[in-house]
Amino acid sequence: MKALARFALGTLQSEARREPILWGLLAALHELGGTPALFHSSCRLSGSDAAKAVTGCPTRYLDSWAMSRQSASQALVHAVGNNELAIVEGHFSERHGDATAAVPGSSLTTLCEWLDLPRIAIVDVRNLQQCCFPGGVAGVDGLLLDRVADPRDLAYWQTTLESLWRAPVLGWLDEAPKLRALCATLPAGSSPSPELCRSLGHRLLPTLSIERLLGMACRTPPLAVQPELSYLQTTARKFRIAIAYDDAYHCYYPETLDLLEDAGAELCDFSPLKSESLPADADIIYFGCGHPERYADQLAANHCLKQSLRCFAAAGGRVYGEGAGLGYLCRDIVLPNGTSVPMTGLLPATARWLPEAATLEPTEVVFGDSSWLVPQRTALRGYRHAGWQIEPRGPMHSYAVDVGQRLDVLGRNNVIGSRVLINLAANRHLLRRFFEPYPPKFSSARGG
Repeated sequence: MKALARFALGTLQSEARREPILWGLLAALHELGGTPALFHSSCRLSGSDAAKAVTGCPTRYLDSWAMSRQSASQALVHAVGNNELAIVEGHFSERHGDATAAVPGSSLTTLCEWLDLPRIAIVDVRNLQQCCFPGGVAGVDGLLLDRVADPRDLAYWQTTLESLWRAPVLGWLDEAPKLRALCATLPAGSSPSPELCRSLGHRLLPTLSIERLLGMACRTPPLAVQPELSYLQTTARKFRIAIAYDDAYHCYYPETLDLLEDAGAELCDFSPLKSESLPADADIIYFGCGHPERYADQLAANHCLKQSLRCFAAAGGRVYGEGAGLGYLCRDIVLPNGTSVPMTGLLPATARWLPEAATLEPTEVVFGDSSWLVPQRTALRGYRHAGWQIEPRGPMHSYAVDVGQRLDVLGRNNVIGSRVLINLAANRHLLRRFFEPYPPKFSSARGG
């Protein structure tokens, strides 16, 4: 059992933005000497990370769609470590039956039930002027009011909402027009500056009932977790996983990388944009998600790195790319203007970028055959990157049983590309496969 201070912070109104209060709260807690750990309650690998800007620690993920209750508890405790407080952010929604089974996708409401999270709701009072009160407020433990005009406005809304919802107002943020304008003009996928977060924190901090908020977080019951497993090899050389990391590829689940390191892997990064070769003695090459379409010409021009990767794969090296990483493994990327840009050709396919379709769709894939990554008959839940359309140009192995998913997970020899983003923290049973040779000597299973 592990005692852990924690709460959920979310919006009730679909049109309300939670960033100003969330960023300000992170900065305010950090200024008071804490290091709050932030978790998204759904998959959103955008590259934007306010927590890293404020505390230096990246935002992690909890997911009631891809995780079990036990794996969510394990991921929460593992990531927080010595931090004082965990915050799970998202949007509160009403549950109708079992949300994890009936509606694909993660639910902050479900995570609150699984993890015993007090519910702190952000309420944009400007959107309540038309008497448009959000539903589903049962169980809210506290309120943070946003876009409060003045003390008189605060008194009205505090009296009204506390009497209606039986939950205390724990703080409020005023209109702060200049700061909100800076929030609104941030480029998509970019992180806020530490200065912007601190400025929001300075506006929020004087209004916060810190002792009351932390009191709610600290009264949560301990979480039951299982001991961590280690697959550390007792060999002279550590197992090495090379991670593609630069402006083109930078979207990873931080907890996946943490688990690989904790299990005994040495992680080393390289740049598909600038590196001339792969890291020496790499055992696995891992391409995460990102935006290769923005740097397609530069990726295509790095012939040395592409040849190094081809040689690695030809020698039997294992390569895995997911989401946008799959595009780099294909013969070419086709941009929206019709331009075809050559990539590595490890998989005989064209990856067509469709920005208008770029959503992450909750998906469950059942694997019909074994590979070095996933054993046969395994069902994995993740998020399909619908922005990448795959067009086969030659023979490949399709691992999915469902015919409608035949282009979601593809392979050729020991190269695997997946449109589905998988969080290893939700699938720890796969961790050992990273460290074992494939195919195993004791098995006659056929690879991809």
